[in-house]
Amino acid sequence: MNETLLEICELAVGFDADDGRVFAVKDVSLTLRAGEALGIVGESGSGKSVTALSIMGLIASPPGRIEGSVRFRGSELVGASERELRNVRGREIAMIYQDPMTSLNPALTVGAQLIEVVRHHLGLDRKQATDRAAELLTLVGIPNAPGRLSDHPHQFSGGQRQRILIAMALSCGPAVLIADEPTTALDVTVQAQIMELVKDLRSRLRMAIIWITHDLGVVAGLVDRVAVMYGGYVVEQASVHELFARPSHPYTVGLLRSLPTFGGESRRLTPIPGSPPDPTRRVDACPFAPRCEWVIDRCHEQFPDLGLVATDHLAACHRSKEVREAPTLTKAAP
Repeated sequence: MNETLLEICELAVGFDADDGRVFAVKDVSLTLRAGEALGIVGESGSGKSVTALSIMGLIASPPGRIEGSVRFRGSELVGASERELRNVRGREIAMIYQDPMTSLNPALTVGAQLIEVVRHHLGLDRKQATDRAAELLTLVGIPNAPGRLSDHPHQFSGGQRQRILIAMALSCGPAVLIADEPTTALDVTVQAQIMELVKDLRSRLRMAIIWITHDLGVVAGLVDRVAVMYGGYVVEQASVHELFARPSHPYTVGLLRSLPTFGGESRRLTPIPGSPPDPTRRVDACPFAPRCEWVIDRCHEQFPDLGLVATDHLAACHRSKEVREAPTLTKAAP
């Protein structure tokens, strides 16, 4: 558990546009240890998926440009050759993509798509690869797995297709699994099934997980640590228990206050006013300031550093101490 698998240092990802370079990810630094589960949380456009694609080396260049460092087991992935990246993708770091309806090739059978992956990375012959494909479908709970290898994706339900994508990601026993909002397109019941499946597989296979979502409620019982992203930056990072008990950035507080509660005293949900920042505009102050109820003049003048507010708890806010000490569920600016 102490081995550091993945180190992201000052990662910045920009895209060339007609009016200059637009940065979707800015100065992101994260680490992931063996067997650990890290949640990356934020609303749409915060840079979560671009961060994940950068780890996998899947940002097309042009128009994309990656700066900074992504190291896996000490080896640098930024600037690595396509051949080197292909040896890492799937074999060492695997990814479950957002939409199970479009992530599988509709023209090929499920078996063919699974077999291709294990033959390429593990060097199995066709019979061995077929047996491995059936074993994987059984592992993720697909009934009559050997008989379903010849079926096409449209012959499976949405939840089953997501399970197939998980099976494909697990096919080569990766050390790191990146799950990019894998339950977004599924109904609530199937979401719960997929989350329980991933928790069980993590325990059984001892792999590290990066779970990307816009919903803090999803990561509550799923991860060990949480990084909250806003406007391309990591604005808060802490253990999941510490983050829920003592959020220290106003954006994190806003995400928590927008979660529904079940049982106990009812309360109104409090939406975060305003809109996310425009990525085409350079901001030298706090990017959350226009939407923040804790804002002071300094927030419009100086960008806050991501600093330590408690043991293993970082926050990028000029007023993190006041935010941290306010009542947890009813936090509001004094």
